[in-house]
Amino acid sequence: MHACLKLEEILREIFSQADYKSLTIFARTCRLFYEPALNAIYSDLLSIEPLIKRLPEDLWSASSGGLVIRRPLRIQDWEAFAGYSRRVRSLRLRWFASDVQLYRAISSPPDSSFLLPNLRAFTWHCLSNRSAGLDTMIAFMRLLLNHNLAEAQLTVSEYALTAFSDLGCTSLRKLVIQSPNAPISANVTEEVICSHSALKSLACGEITVRALHHLSQFPSLSRLTIGLGDDVPSALTFARSPFRKLRYLTINSKSIDPCLSMLKATNWNIRCFHHRMDVAYDPAGRGVLLELLPLQLSHESLKCISLFSDATPRLDDDPITNPLLLNPLFRFKHLRILELSGSIIPALDNTGLLKLAEAWPQLQVLIFQQKAGRYHVPRMDLTGLVLFLEHCPDLYQLTLSVNAIIDTKAPPVPPVSTGSTNNTRITSIDFCNSPISKAAEVAAFLSAITPNLQKTSSWTGAVMPDSGGTVQEYRRRWDSVAEMVPVFAAVRKQEREACIMRTQAKRHVGRK
Repeated sequence: MHACLKLEEILREIFSQADYKSLTIFARTCRLFYEPALNAIYSDLLSIEPLIKRLPEDLWSASSGGLVIRRPLRIQDWEAFAGYSRRVRSLRLRWFASDVQLYRAISSPPDSSFLLPNLRAFTWHCLSNRSAGLDTMIAFMRLLLNHNLAEAQLTVSEYALTAFSDLGCTSLRKLVIQSPNAPISANVTEEVICSHSALKSLACGEITVRALHHLSQFPSLSRLTIGLGDDVPSALTFARSPFRKLRYLTINSKSIDPCLSMLKATNWNIRCFHHRMDVAYDPAGRGVLLELLPLQLSHESLKCISLFSDATPRLDDDPITNPLLLNPLFRFKHLRILELSGSIIPALDNTGLLKLAEAWPQLQVLIFQQKAGRYHVPRMDLTGLVLFLEHCPDLYQLTLSVNAIIDTKAPPVPPVSTGSTNNTRITSIDFCNSPISKAAEVAAFLSAITPNLQKTSSWTGAVMPDSGGTVQEYRRRWDSVAEMVPVFAAVRKQEREACIMRTQAKRHVGRK
């Protein structure tokens, strides 16, 4: 056996890529593989049942409602349980009333070290409110969640979140709180936040202003996703040196004002800024936000801007805004990701797209996607893509509407493939609400600038074209483009290789 396979770090990496069947084979292959393979098998569990099934068969039985414990666990049962539970690093639990008896049976270990002593990540799904037996599960979790727990992801009801807060997991570094059925009171969320000052990452719903002040002084907080209500004061202020370590900020709000208040409260040295506005349709407010960003955010450190508006405009509202509103963002010279999606989108033509490319030559991701409102024929065409890719060689993700209606009298000529126009990183493009007439001509053009394009998507939102074609026709044509681009690209490659061979042959003949 090679000496490298005797290193635990290498075996751990190998086994982390293997499936369950392969791991069981590894565990039976040799003694050297036994422990690392078992560690990989039990490192991430979807429930507690796999540990119970390692116990003697006279202790448990399977039924349609789950496992049934037949007798109390003896010391030898607990020792066998601990032999596997110590390997668990991540556990996911869902609340089922049928599991109450199972939790009750394993809630009396000889010592707390018998229950997953190395657990680091915990996921809990519980949307119940005071169900019979839920207290039994929470009592089990109190034993389970030790002081070494680092991550918790909670999809819970308000009652369940309150119960989790009382467990005292003060060691948490990452916390995610979700409540899909009903919003959790900001006051309840505040209680949870204030008891976890060691957090490095937090994602939750709406919080109080008081909780926001607490977060501003968390010494290690680097990632923050929060919801802000309309009660945020316009003259919001923080204590000295707020959010010192924060690098990733996401704000969700119903209107633009809470976001503006928070940004004005201090200067932000962050890498990524995201804002989602769910209710208010406010193009003017979006313009104010774009002007404020370069005043409050570091020009050197900011790499990503993502702005999303989910509000549906009225029939008389125009979702297309003046592209000049983007000009303040040109001060962020190191921008790599820009996303503007939803119901407020700037109307860019080829010239405007070129200005974006010249301002952000390091751009890697560009997303301009209208998802609601009246349809407007895109002002950009295929020629604009050539200019854009020429100035942004690192681009690998593109979501953009272009006008791909081909003028039969003056069809676009595919550019000569050069290093500056040939982007090999892009394999998929979302063409959003792009009209298209002749799929073959478009595919021939794209094969010269994106030869590795394999997939296209289009017309996935609620925006419908006014005339000139149907959504189904446009989708079918874009699907055909994705099928033809690799063929055209292969032909171009063969032509280049044949040309090179002919040139070399002529030089060889000339030397003779």
